[in-house]
Amino acid sequence: MLADDVTVTTAQDGQLTVIERIVTDAPAVHRIAERVPVTDDEDRLYSVTDLHLSGAASADGTTITVTGPATVSYTVDGAVTAGQVRFQLTGGWDRAVDRVTAAFSAPGVSAADCYAGQPGSARQCTFSELRSGGAHAEQNGLRQGDRIDLAVQTGPLPENARFVPTGPLAAFAPGFPSVLSGLALVLYLLIGASVVRLRTRLRGELDLTGTVLDLVARGHLHIADGQVSHGEADPLTPFEQAVKTAFPPGPLAAARPDQAELCALLDAETHCHGWLSARQPHVRRAGLILAAAGIVTTVVLALTVGEALIGVALLIAGIATFLAAPLVHTRRGRASGSPARRAESPLATEIDAIQAMAERRSAVSAQ
Repeated sequence: MLADDVTVTTAQDGQLTVIERIVTDAPAVHRIAERVPVTDDEDRLYSVTDLHLSGAASADGTTITVTGPATVSYTVDGAVTAGQVRFQLTGGWDRAVDRVTAAFSAPGVSAADCYAGQPGSARQCTFSELRSGGAHAEQNGLRQGDRIDLAVQTGPLPENARFVPTGPLAAFAPGFPSVLSGLALVLYLLIGASVVRLRTRLRGELDLTGTVLDLVARGHLHIADGQVSHGEADPLTPFEQAVKTAFPPGPLAAARPDQAELCALLDAETHCHGWLSARQPHVRRAGLILAAAGIVTTVVLALTVGEALIGVALLIAGIATFLAAPLVHTRRGRASGSPARRAESPLATEIDAIQAMAERRSAVSAQ
């Protein structure tokens, strides 16, 4: 024997408080409905919270296992639309239910319909009627898997029903904007990481060929037959002086320029002349704006339509942008002494190029 006595009370905010008093002489499992098909292309969503059990019952989410007399209470959101409260009072049992009684109370009840059987069926319950302040329904015999669905016209209540498409339109259900924003965030971070990596790599690749040949032409360096000698001519910038020092008198192959030191000197010099513009403040400002927009969006969406993860994605993008600002540089023109097209050769190849170009220049001068 299995019986379920259900009491439903509607609050002014549209939420339902449901109390089920269950009597059974054998274990039974009851699944509270959170998603109910409405049409072939649409489902209705309910939120079940504040689940409390007493007596011989246990719960795994919204699946209730009853082994003896028990009371189950919970709160339901999503039952109100167009002045009607509709909710699946009981159902999803793994065995037949002998008797179900239901009492529903809400302000301004004017009509009530009770349906029994498989989800979607329009078979009327055994008995239903309006009573003072609400409605009453009864069902004798509910087969395994069947449900009781109550639809009641009430006074004004805030609408909270949620519907989601199924089938081909399911991609546009609630949650899809959050997924899309997450994918956009991943793409943004990947592109940003690639740009920063490229800029860092390019800043670490310093082509000395143009600067060395410029020093040769100005008489500061002499390269012939693989040997280097120094000369004095016009004043040198700190960067040019460092390049000259990096090629000491002696075998050209012995030159070991310190790339890190030379890059730092070149950056300082080009910043001084305005040829290399650091835009860290602008990038930091953009990061702060994105982060602030993310916080505001998260709060607004959390308090309205949901999908607050869109705001979280903006917040993460803003923080990442702010932290990446020190790595971002923008070139405005040619750096001092560097050729228009940067070579990406290792040091040994650069030295060979310097040797070859110096020899060609010497041969031309000798003619």
